Amino acid sequence: MNYYQAQTLDCQGIPTVEYRVELEIPQKILIEFTPQFPFDQYAYDNPKLVFGTQVIIAKQWYDCQESLVDFNDRYEVYHVASLDLVEISLNGKELYEVPYWRYGIRGFDGDNLTWFEEDELISLSEIQSEGEF
Repeated sequence: MNYYQAQTLDCQGIPTVEYRVELEIPQKILIEFTPQFPFDQYAYDNPKLVFGTQVIIAKQWYDCQESLVDFNDRYEVYHVASLDLVEISLNGKELYEVPYWRYGIRGFDGDNLTWFEEDELISLSEIQSEGEF
C-alpha cells in the first residue's frame, strides 16, 4: 500500500500530518464463462462490447443523423452493466441457432436493466473514431 500526505493540521499548536492510503484501481477485469454446449457445431464469438463500455442506442443515433440533430441534445450515453450469452436449445442436447450476446444497460427505462442485442447498440468510441476521418 502506498501512502500520501493529505494535509497538515495544527491542533493546540502541535502540527500533525494526516496520511491517507492511495487506492489501487485495477486496470483490467477478466471474466470467463463456460458455454453449455462447448462441442456443438456453432462457434462461440467473443462479445463486441465489454462491461462498462459507453454505448448509445443505435436507433436514436440513426434518427439524429437523418434529421441533422445533435445527439447529445436529445439522448443519453449509457454504460454496459451486464452481458448475457444466449444459447437456444430445443432438446437440451444441441443448439438450435448460433449463440449470441445480449447487453444490459441501466437508466434506459428507469433503474431497471434493459437488454439489447449487439446490433441495437453502438459503442461511443466507434462513433468518435468515425468523426476523426
